[in-house]
Amino acid sequence: MSRIIGSHGTLPFFVLLLICAFLIPAGAGFAQSSKEEMMTLEQYKAFLKDEGKQRGLSEAKAEELEKLLPGGALTERVVKIGISTFILNLAMIYTVAIVSMSIIVLFFTPFGLFLFRGNLHALVGSILKATGLSKNISDNPNNLGFGDHLMTWPKKCLQDSHGRVRKAFAMYMHNHFIPQYKNNITAVAFIGTAFLILNIGLRGVKFMVAHQPDLIIIAIIVEITVLCLLGLTTWYEKEEDETEGDGSRVPGTELTWSEVKAKLDALEHDLEESAHKSRGMVGR
Repeated sequence: MSRIIGSHGTLPFFVLLLICAFLIPAGAGFAQSSKEEMMTLEQYKAFLKDEGKQRGLSEAKAEELEKLLPGGALTERVVKIGISTFILNLAMIYTVAIVSMSIIVLFFTPFGLFLFRGNLHALVGSILKATGLSKNISDNPNNLGFGDHLMTWPKKCLQDSHGRVRKAFAMYMHNHFIPQYKNNITAVAFIGTAFLILNIGLRGVKFMVAHQPDLIIIAIIVEITVLCLLGLTTWYEKEEDETEGDGSRVPGTELTWSEVKAKLDALEHDLEESAHKSRGMVGR
C-alpha cells in the first residue's frame, strides 16, 4: 500500500518535470524568434523597399513600429517612450532648441551682456544692416533701425552704467528696447501661438502621423521661446508709477507730464483773464 502511495506521490513530480522539459525550450525558441523579428531602422527601410509597395516611414503600421529597435542617425532616430514608438529628426529639433535657448539667454538676460560686453549685439546688428534686413525708418536718433539699435545702445548703456551689467541691461531694456520693440515682441508671441495651433490642427485632422511628431515638437519649442521673450520683456518694463515719476511721456502722446502741467497752468491763466474781462464788461 505504501509503495502505491509513494509511486502516486512521485508521479505528479515527474509529470511536472516533463512539462518543464517541453516548455523551457519552446519558451527559449519563442524569445529567440521574437528577438530575431526586431529590426533596426535601416533594416526596416530595406524591408519597405523590398516589399515593393512604395511605402514610406510615414505609412508604418503599429505592429511594425513595435518591432523597431531604438537608435539610428540624428536625422531619423527611433525613440521609444513607454509603449509608444517615434521616428524623430533629432538634428532639426536640437537645432531649433539650441537657437531658441541662445536667443533667450544671450539677448534677453544680462548674461549675454556680461559675456560679450555688447560685442555680440553689435555683431548681429552689423549682419542685419549689411544684409539689408534692417534699415532706419526715421531721422529720429532714438528710433534707429534694429541693426543700428543693436550696434549702439547696449554698449552705450554699459558705458553709462560704468560697467555694471545688471544696471546696464535694465537701462537698455527700460529706455531703449521696450519703448521701441514691445509691440513687435507681442506680435511675435501671437505668431508663435498661431504656428502651434496650426500644427495641432493638422495633427488633429490626421494630416500628420502620430509617430513622426517633429513639427509638433518644434512648434512647442517656438511657442515656449516667444512666451519667454514676452515674459522677460514684461519683467523689465517700467511700472506705471515709475513712468510717471521720472517725467517720461504720457502713454499715447508726445508730451511729458511737465509739459502737460505747464499747458494746464497757461489755460487756467487764460480762463481767469477771460473771467476778469467779463466781469468788467458787466460792471459797465
